[in-house]
Amino acid sequence: MGNVKKYAIGGGLGLLLVLALIIWGLYVLGGADQSALERLRDIAVIFVVLLFLLVVVILAAIAAALTYLVFQIKDRVIPLLEEFTGTAKRIRGTTEFMTEEAVKPILSVAGTYAKMRAMTRTVTGKDQKSRKRG
Repeated sequence: MGNVKKYAIGGGLGLLLVLALIIWGLYVLGGADQSALERLRDIAVIFVVLLFLLVVVILAAIAAALTYLVFQIKDRVIPLLEEFTGTAKRIRGTTEFMTEEAVKPILSVAGTYAKMRAMTRTVTGKDQKSRKRG
């Protein structure tokens, strides 16, 4: 970790030195009829243009990376969606099968049991006694 810190500090200082040399060189290249303020203005304009170009290049790279990412996702998501649709259809089929084959017999038995209870109450008369009390 210590070496990385040293390289980062050295790189930062080197960048500042290069930047100072560029500014000094541009200042010296200014015409003799220009004041110091005009020279610094011209240097600032040059840096603004360079930063603008840098931003344009970075934005173009980001746009290209996003386009690549979209195509990669599209190529992987479409098969996943097709697989998901197939799975959903299988689940729907399984649910329908369970409803028809497993639940119907249980409902049939429960219905028969309810009928038998109702018949037993009617025959024994327990149903009438509970009505008289209520």
